[in-house]
Amino acid sequence: MAHRKKEKLGAKAVIARIIVVILAMVLGGVGSFFASKAFFVHRFRKDKKAEIAAQLKEESKERVDVALIQAGNSMTIRIYHNKNQQMIYVPLRPDTVLTLNDEGKKVVEDELGISEDTATAADFMKSTNDGKLMKEQVEKTLGISINSYETISRKKFVKLMNQAGEIKLDLDEELTYEDATGKSVVLSAGENILNGNAVYALLTDSTIFESEDAHMTLTGDILVGISKALKDKSLSEYKEYVEKYYGLVKSNLEYEDVSGYLKRIHAIKAKDFNYKILEGTESGDKFEIDTEEAKKVFDEILSESGDLEEALATTESSEKKDDESSSKSITIEIQNSTKISGLAGRWKDKLSEEGYTIGSVKTNRQGELTHTKIIIAKEGMAQDLKSYFKNPEYEVGTVSSGAKICIIVGTEDEI
Repeated sequence: MAHRKKEKLGAKAVIARIIVVILAMVLGGVGSFFASKAFFVHRFRKDKKAEIAAQLKEESKERVDVALIQAGNSMTIRIYHNKNQQMIYVPLRPDTVLTLNDEGKKVVEDELGISEDTATAADFMKSTNDGKLMKEQVEKTLGISINSYETISRKKFVKLMNQAGEIKLDLDEELTYEDATGKSVVLSAGENILNGNAVYALLTDSTIFESEDAHMTLTGDILVGISKALKDKSLSEYKEYVEKYYGLVKSNLEYEDVSGYLKRIHAIKAKDFNYKILEGTESGDKFEIDTEEAKKVFDEILSESGDLEEALATTESSEKKDDESSSKSITIEIQNSTKISGLAGRWKDKLSEEGYTIGSVKTNRQGELTHTKIIIAKEGMAQDLKSYFKNPEYEVGTVSSGAKICIIVGTEDEI
C-alpha cells in the first residue's frame, strides 16, 4: 500500500515537472519575443532616427532662410540660399505702405491715434519696436513667410559696424550726412571706408538723398559692402562676430540656431551678394509696392530652384509695360568708367532733364572704357538711349544693384 502511494506520488511529480518545463518554455518564449521585439523596435527607431537625420541634412541643403532686419527706420529683408550659395537683400522704403493685421492696427491707433487698415513702415516703427509684430505686417503686405526677425538700437548697431571691418562704398559725387552729434561729415567722390556712424546715417536718413530710389540703391550697396567686409574675416573671426551680433540684437533666434550654417555663409563668393529694389508707385508721402510684380520676384527668390538672375533684374510695373520702346519709366544706374571726375553725375543731370529716371551714380573700377557700355536686362531694351552716345555697346547682363539698365560711361562721351 505504501509502495503504491509512493509510485502514485512519483507519477504526479513527473507530471508536475513536465508542466513546469512547459511553463518555463512558454514564459521563456514570451520573454524572448518581447526581448526580440524590444531589440528590433530599438533598432528600427535608431535606423529611423538616422534616416530622419539624413533627410533633414539633405533638406537643409535646399534651405532658403528669410529674415527681417530693423535698425532705426531702416528695414531690410535678408534672404539666404543655402543650396545656391547666394545672399540677397531687399531694402524696404520707410514710406512703404504696410497692410496691418488686427494687432498692428491696435498698436498704431494706441500710439499715433490713427485708425486705419494701413500705415507706412515709418509710422509703424514709431508705434512699436516689436520685431515679431513688424514681421507679421511685412508678411501680410508681401504675402511671404519670414523665418526670423532682428532689431537693434542705434548704439549697438554702430558698435557692430565699427567691428565689421572695412565697409567700402564708391560714390561718384560727394555726399554729406550728420553724425550722432549733429556735425556735418562729407564723404568724398570715389572710394570711402565707412564707420558705424556713417553706415547708420546713410541707411536711416532719407533727407540726404534726392529720391528714395537713390536712397534704396545706396542702401543695397552698403549692405553688400558690409557682407564683403565680413567675408574678409577668417572663419573663426566671422563666427565670433556673428555670436556677438546675436548677443546684441533682439531676435527670435540665438547664435546656436545659425552656427551650423556659418561656414557655408562665410564661403559665399563676393559676386553672389546682391540686392533687389522692389518697384511700386509714389503717391504723396507714401509708396505702394507693386504687389503683382513683388509676388513674381519673391516666387523666384524664395524658391530653391528659382531663376535668381531673372529675379534680380529690375521688373517693370504694368504701367511701364505699356511702353516698351521708352526707357524713361525705368530706373537707370550710371557708372563712370573714366578718370574724368563727376562725369556720371553730369550724365545724370543731362538724362534727368530729358525725362529719364536716374537712380544711383557710382564709379566703375573694372578698367577705363573708351566706348560707353549699356547693360540691359533683355535684348531690345534702351534703344532710345543710343542717340545720346557716340558708339554705345549694348550687352545683355545684370549688375549688383539689380538695375535693368546700367550705363557705364566711356571717355569718348565726356560732357
